Amino acid sequence: MTEVFKKISKVLATSLNISADELYQSFNRATKTDIAAVCELMRLGFGDVENLTPAVIAWRYFDFSAYDSDLFVLRYEGRIIAAVGAEPIRVKVGDLQLPGIRAGDIVVHPDFMKGGIGAWMNLYLQNHFSIVMAMGANENSTSMVRRIFKPMNCRHHLKILFSTKHYLEFRGWSPLIIKTTSLLTFLPLALIRLIFFKMLPSGYSVEVVNNTDNFHHFFASPEYQPRSINMALRSAEYCRWRYDLNPKSHFKFFEMYKKNRLLGYAIVKQNGLDGSGGWQLMDWDLLPHLRNKKQFRFLFSAVTKWVAEQGADSLSVMASDSLSIDSLFRTGFSHRALEDGFYLWVAPGIDTDMLDEKKWFLSFADTDEAL
Repeated sequence: MTEVFKKISKVLATSLNISADELYQSFNRATKTDIAAVCELMRLGFGDVENLTPAVIAWRYFDFSAYDSDLFVLRYEGRIIAAVGAEPIRVKVGDLQLPGIRAGDIVVHPDFMKGGIGAWMNLYLQNHFSIVMAMGANENSTSMVRRIFKPMNCRHHLKILFSTKHYLEFRGWSPLIIKTTSLLTFLPLALIRLIFFKMLPSGYSVEVVNNTDNFHHFFASPEYQPRSINMALRSAEYCRWRYDLNPKSHFKFFEMYKKNRLLGYAIVKQNGLDGSGGWQLMDWDLLPHLRNKKQFRFLFSAVTKWVAEQGADSLSVMASDSLSIDSLFRTGFSHRALEDGFYLWVAPGIDTDMLDEKKWFLSFADTDEAL
């Protein structure tokens, strides 16, 4: 532990009328018997959030952990007063693959807010893991997170509209104007998509399936290599956990083939069982020799065409790398926002290229909000 962390620990422990050693001992991995208390704490901290039900918390932090859980809790006077998730990941840094964590769902009981517990928990993670990724911060934690992590200004949000109905409803337009505008814009939006649409070459096909059962063929291919830039690594096992076993959300999987050979995939999250509303493009990849704008346009075109045919209003995507962003532009997506909602800490001695925000691959698969 660093001297700074030891000093902060002593200050926090004193404020709680315990010793620093007692503080360290009180911060440990949650067990399954803690799930109800953790969910109640998160309800107090965040309100009733769909991502934080007992089923989601159990799936994300307990059921598939190599430990008691991947959630650390602070116990004080017989109750849990704070918690932070520490989802294990492997991070590609240059030619290396290093262990790290994705921190999330950090929460402190309202009675103990502004006492430094949130900052202390993040510093604890930084003193025990070599790489800590934090995807986003709320209004209560933004200033703290910016002090102890490096903000990475590389989350580009893009969208393609299939209908203006929900877009105008969200902005409070009258029903008559919405109906009229929706009818008038339907054909222009379809024509724009047609202009950008890239038809699959002869011998290519894209299959839409309901699970990731075939993804092991992609990741086990002798040709497969992770992208050349920094990223939290994907795998067939990760995709099965993240999507197939997800208790909350519904996904569709696009597999691009040349004859019978799996070349790549894309994943979309469905918003609602009726297919309407805004969908999200979660993740995508192709074999290394196909990672270019032309091939990604084939894949993205097939995805947008299919999602539009399901009655969706829009398809949103978050990307950070120039290849994906340029390919999405060429498929008809428009840029909506750029934010620094990705925060990073790396231990001394790790390649400083990790802190170059232009050298990262990110997608909704890396975020909490798209669980």
